[in-house]
Amino acid sequence: MIPPSIFIWTYREPKIRISNIYLKKDTGKAWDTVPFVKIGKGDKLLLIKHNSPHISGSHKKTIAPKETILVEVSLPQIIDDLKKGQAVFFDDGAIEAKVLGITEDMASLVVKKSHKKKLRPGKGINLPDTHLNLPSLTPEDVQLLPFISANADLMGYSFVRNAKDVAILYEELEQLGDKNTGVVFKIENRAAFDNLPAILFSAMKRPKIGVMIARGDLAVEIGFERISEVQNQILWFCEAAQIPVIWATQVLDTMAKKGMATRAEISDATISAQAECVMLNKGPYIVEATKTLKNVLKRMEAHSQKSKKTLRALKVAKMGLKNIHKDFPVK
Repeated sequence: MIPPSIFIWTYREPKIRISNIYLKKDTGKAWDTVPFVKIGKGDKLLLIKHNSPHISGSHKKTIAPKETILVEVSLPQIIDDLKKGQAVFFDDGAIEAKVLGITEDMASLVVKKSHKKKLRPGKGINLPDTHLNLPSLTPEDVQLLPFISANADLMGYSFVRNAKDVAILYEELEQLGDKNTGVVFKIENRAAFDNLPAILFSAMKRPKIGVMIARGDLAVEIGFERISEVQNQILWFCEAAQIPVIWATQVLDTMAKKGMATRAEISDATISAQAECVMLNKGPYIVEATKTLKNVLKRMEAHSQKSKKTLRALKVAKMGLKNIHKDFPVK
């Protein structure tokens, strides 16, 4: 009997989330945490850092009236990178806001669109217009690497943006003497897609690699109308490079949660047959969703062989070649 492989996905936080939401429940100075807040177009938000003086009341000036919503972020340094006029998305793009102004420890926002009535802690934040000065490999990741290297067959690498991020991880693995552990690169932001050729070129220095198309965050970053085109381009690139792909995010999501798939989800699942692996999210009906996906993929395999299509010239390929020459100059 072949022992099962161990897969460890490193829990890492350049994934930006809402830590807490605060409201003033009375006329006093104290701000109280709330489990959710009702949200709508035109509402004002203040993004704040952890232990902000505005929450404790130690700030000398009154910064906001009672109705203002304070949103504490998991990575406070993002506020330093924001600029006036940039877009901020919450909850996989369900709520869109715009930056009105920046101070030393907070950013004021106004809600432009809201497709959900409530905003809750734990929901993700996307900043497609903002260049974030965050490390690709956090100190916590570096501490986890020896254990992962010793015990796992495969690790996941989130928040990859360019070839240098790949080199940083490979350098750490080289110092551990690890030449065998597989690495899956999670493509989840606009920078990663724009730099995909250079990322793959650098990644192929190790034999066991893969790519995850994280369609949830990626759709928010590049725009929902482009996700179908972009996810196919990633598939084409990886097929050309003979790199296996994990098709991820919301595959048969309604079925896993409610027991019945939508027609659109079934159509989406048929496209996932072009990838080597499909990821399902958890839910009370996950067994039924798995059986349905297996049936769909089995039927589709008889009709196609990978993604045989007539390929047009891809702009990302041209940009990628420029980045490759920049990161790997010919000597």
